[in-house]
Amino acid sequence: MNGSSSSRLIVRGIPVSPGIAIGPAYLMHPERREVPKRLIAPEQVEAEDVRLHRALDRAQKEIEGIKNRVSGDIGDHEARIFDSHILILRDQEILETVFRDIRENLYSAEYAFYRQMNLLAERFDAAAGGFLKDHMIDLRDVATRVIDILTLSESSQAVLELSDPIVVFARSLTPSELSQFNPKNTLGLCTEMGGKTSHMAILARSLEIPAVSGLSWRDIRIEPGQTLIVDGNTGVVILNPSLRDIKEYEMKWMAHFVEEEELSGLRDLDSVTRDGKHVALKANIELPVEVENVLHYGSDGVGLYRSEFLFLIRQEMPSEEEQYAAYRYLAESMAPYPVTIRTLDAGGDKLVPGLHITGEKNPYMGWRSIRVCLSNPGIFKTQLRAILRASVRGNVRLMFPMISNLQELRDARKILDETRSELRARGQIFDPDLEVGCMIEVPAAVVLAEELAREVDFFSIGTNDLTQFTLAVDRVNERIADLYEPHSPAVLRQIQTVVNVAREQGIPVGVCGEMAADPYMAILFIGMGMDELSMSPAKLLEMKRLTRAVSYEEARGCVRDVLRLTSASEIDRWLRRRFQEPLIKAGVLPKNPISNT
Repeated sequence: MNGSSSSRLIVRGIPVSPGIAIGPAYLMHPERREVPKRLIAPEQVEAEDVRLHRALDRAQKEIEGIKNRVSGDIGDHEARIFDSHILILRDQEILETVFRDIRENLYSAEYAFYRQMNLLAERFDAAAGGFLKDHMIDLRDVATRVIDILTLSESSQAVLELSDPIVVFARSLTPSELSQFNPKNTLGLCTEMGGKTSHMAILARSLEIPAVSGLSWRDIRIEPGQTLIVDGNTGVVILNPSLRDIKEYEMKWMAHFVEEEELSGLRDLDSVTRDGKHVALKANIELPVEVENVLHYGSDGVGLYRSEFLFLIRQEMPSEEEQYAAYRYLAESMAPYPVTIRTLDAGGDKLVPGLHITGEKNPYMGWRSIRVCLSNPGIFKTQLRAILRASVRGNVRLMFPMISNLQELRDARKILDETRSELRARGQIFDPDLEVGCMIEVPAAVVLAEELAREVDFFSIGTNDLTQFTLAVDRVNERIADLYEPHSPAVLRQIQTVVNVAREQGIPVGVCGEMAADPYMAILFIGMGMDELSMSPAKLLEMKRLTRAVSYEEARGCVRDVLRLTSASEIDRWLRRRFQEPLIKAGVLPKNPISNT
């Protein structure tokens, strides 16, 4: 797909931060800087060593200054992203190779540093894991900063003072570059590099800036100031949009704020059906700073805190104190509402640098999640100690991910019991009645649900992985995307089985996957007897409006009819035929849906 700078062009990428932006393009071209090979005389080696040390010291001071600014503007947890930059600057293995190049090959300091950074970047680029590739952006950020200092460039010190609103367009966007923009004037972000777990994406979500990544620059020709539409909800970017496009997305943008105003009246109301059944509506979050949004949208608590993001944004494993600070902040901020902390769910597409998970041929079904924790009891206990200590600061629940057999659950609980004993020996207090649950996200756990239910306090169904493993479909593989069908009867019947078991064993059960925010699926879940639905904070008020508009008895009757159907397409048609008009009348669905361009 090619287009001139004046023609309308639609490109599709990965939605990494929700929202809609319309504005002029501001182009950044962070191309890899070419540093010419320069040799020095043997008597200059010591001077080059000193010059490099000074450049590293200055770069660290600059990064620490950015970190302090981000800490003040956004939060301490987001500011820790820059710890990984400082670690790169002080990595003895990397620096030793640079100094060796100066001493043995008589390379200039800037060329030696440039050469070794490029070699390391190539290793990251060849890695299978998306997170390592995302980390390459941080590496290049550090390399550019040091080289700018060594070559007396002023770009490392540049502060962007742009008074007009802009949509930033870049091949890659580093955290330090993003921190230079005024969030009030930065309408949206478009990048080629960086996934949902990249530091750019994490900061964009914290700043509530719509962002799309994964855009191929081969498809795009754009000039500064050209109008862009960025849809961070769907991953669509429109270059040189038509007046119709602009009007359509302005309507979406305005409709969002009008709806927000209408929904705000529901914030303090109970999430109960028309016939009085209570369904807890909770939030899924990744960063402690998101607590403000959770409270703003009237949540009944945090149904899923993805603790792995504390591990993803840094080179080394977070300490017990660092984890405790995050969990304590969550517990205290949300009290008396419950906070469910999922233990480290590493592996798959979430490659924690400190664990060095590389080379897995099938990472989604390999060494990941609870398997990683059980293989690393020291790391696991550090996290469990932090969670237990925070449990007295609020209403905390603990949850083990990807349990596939009874022995895994028992091994995890055994390590938890050992951790409790260690804390008692240290004289540290914790909640002795801390509730412990497990996620049901593989078919084996569905089959063993009755046995698992006897040994936990609650179930949480992870529909994303349950769908993936049930249908044997990689949910991020575009070639088979049409086979990933959450409405599949195979998936829905398993969910009903888990709910039935939970009812029989007297434990609560909820859903924390993306399906919880699907209006049609939410009706089915309510009818199945689900106790809680957990979703993105921004979806909470929409789901509260839906919950208050439906009848539990009516929804329960529909479940029986739906589970008799034999295909996802049949189920989808049945649900739309039955509920589309009532949902439109209740305001849950728009009267005149605007198409996704």
